[in-house]
Amino acid sequence: MIEGKHSKKSLFPSLADIKDGLFKMILFTNLENVRWGNKILKPITVLKLTAAKKFNENNLSPAQKTTLSKLRVEAKHNDFMLRI
Repeated sequence: MIEGKHSKKSLFPSLADIKDGLFKMILFTNLENVRWGNKILKPITVLKLTAAKKFNENNLSPAQKTTLSKLRVEAKHNDFMLRI
């Protein structure tokens, strides 16, 4: 299950978009009894962040770097993947 957030003008999606994505990660990671027909599945949850401009972590603002660092911690502690 992938939730994607995209930025057309910035190197990184907005904080509001990221918060929305985190809310969906909470929902997705707590799903139980996911089925496809008769088959029981274990969902893999992914928060995917994209931008129109080429991503380079060195070009992020200090606030964006802090957000990214916190996102990585959240992903690890809450068992979802973070893809940039």
